[in-house]
Parts: sequence; C-alpha cells; structure tokens
Amino acid sequence: MSEEVETPVEAPSVEETATQPLDILNDEGKFNESWKESLSDDLGKHSIWSKYDNVTDLVKGAINAQSQVGKKAEDFWLSEDENDIARRREIMNVPSNVDGYKFETGEIPEGSELDDARIGSFKELAHKAGLTNEQAQAIVDWELESGATNLQKMEQAEELSIREAEDTLRKEWTGDKFEYNMGKVANVMDYLGLEEFKDDPAIGNNVDFIKAVFENIVPIISEDEIIESGVEQNAATISDQLDLLEEELRNYDGSTSDVAYQNMLKQRFAFLEKIS
Repeated sequence: MSEEVETPVEAPSVEETATQPLDILNDEGKFNESWKESLSDDLGKHSIWSKYDNVTDLVKGAINAQSQVGKKAEDFWLSEDENDIARRREIMNVPSNVDGYKFETGEIPEGSELDDARIGSFKELAHKAGLTNEQAQAIVDWELESGATNLQKMEQAEELSIREAEDTLRKEWTGDKFEYNMGKVANVMDYLGLEEFKDDPAIGNNVDFIKAVFENIVPIISEDEIIESGVEQNAATISDQLDLLEEELRNYDGSTSDVAYQNMLKQRFAFLEKIS
C-alpha cells in the first residue's frame, strides 16, 4: 500500500493578510464614503463633508476661509467703532483715558522743561495715538535727555562765540586797547539803557555790533555825559531814600527827643548833603 504524500499548503503572504488601504476618492472623483467612515468620529462625521465632497472644492473652501480670517482681523484693527477701539486698547495695554498715563521723570536735567501743562498735552497726544504707558515713558525720557543735550550744545556754542569774538577784537585792538575799548562800549550801552543786551550772545558777542558801537556811538557821547548820568542815577536813588525817611519822620509816634528820631534826623542831613 503506497503512502500518500501531502502537499504542503503555503501560508498567505504578509501583503495578502494586511488590510488594504481604502481609496480616498471614488471613480467619480468624490470622497469615498468608506474612507470617511474609517476616520475618527470628530473627522469622519464633521459637517464639512456635507459642504465639500471633492478635493477641489475643499481646497477652494480652505483658501476662502483663510482669506476671510485675515479680512476680519484687518477690519477689526482698522475699525472706528468705539467698542472695537476700546477692545484694541485693552489688547495693546493702552490706558483707557489720559489719566492712566503715569510718568517717572526723576531729577529733571538742567535745560529740560516739563511742566504740568506740557505733560497734560503730551498725555492727550499719547492717548490719541494709542501709545502704551511704556511707549509714552520712552518718549518722555528721550525728551528730557534731548533738552539737556541741546542746552549743553548751546552753552558750548556760546563759549566758542565769546572766544572767537574776543580773539578777533584782540587782533585789531592790541595791547591794552582791547580792555579800554570794551570798557567804553560797555559804558555807552549802560548809558543808552542797553545793558541787558550785553549778555545776549547775538549782540554782546557780535564783533560787527561791538565795533559799530565803538566807532559810531562812543565818539558822540562824551565821558562827562556818561559820568553825569551815573551821578543823576545815584542822586535819584538818594532822593527816593530821603523821601521815605521824611515820611517816617512825619509819622513818628514817639518823642522827638528819642534816640531813634535823632538818628533819623542825622541820616536825613547826610542825604541832603549828598544831593546838594
């Protein structure tokens, strides 16, 4: 009796036992229902599939949605609606009113000016521009530093102007002539009531102006007139003091023999001698 030989049965290959991937699209180019059902519930049962049943429409919808999001954001940031403006200020941490700005000035540098009225005006401007308190503070700091820097530059420029004017005049008025001529110019300006202009850099340090005064005005005003003017001013001052003293004497309540009264009489006599 012959033995039957069993033919071994080949095991199915891995490829045959693996789950075959589902086609996303069917023959009509639409999303395959089986593929959608294979997705998780939050994706497969989403309402988007009722609106888009093919890839082309889905892509167009995504592009349109993205553009709408950008448009809405742009509309919000450009909106003039009071509610939108208030919301924007809240998001950007902008104070709700001008009183919300609090500045730290510390020690204000010399040459800088920041009074209450100016601070108030700047707060209104900062609020209108939608600046945060930090941004406004940075501008305040810059303003203070700029004021101090500008003052320093002005002082340096004035010092340079003085040196240059003096060097120019000393080259023309050599030796003792410089001090002598400058003294003449100063006396004439005092005589004409222009003493305050001597400290004005545009005038007091102006070589042409100084020379014009010396050459054209000094020669026509004599020294006697200048001296006499000074005496008259001193006399006027003494006369005013004398008037005040005489009024005190008239209104004196004590005895005319009092030491205080007698001292006032002596002082009155001395004033009279000076102006006689």
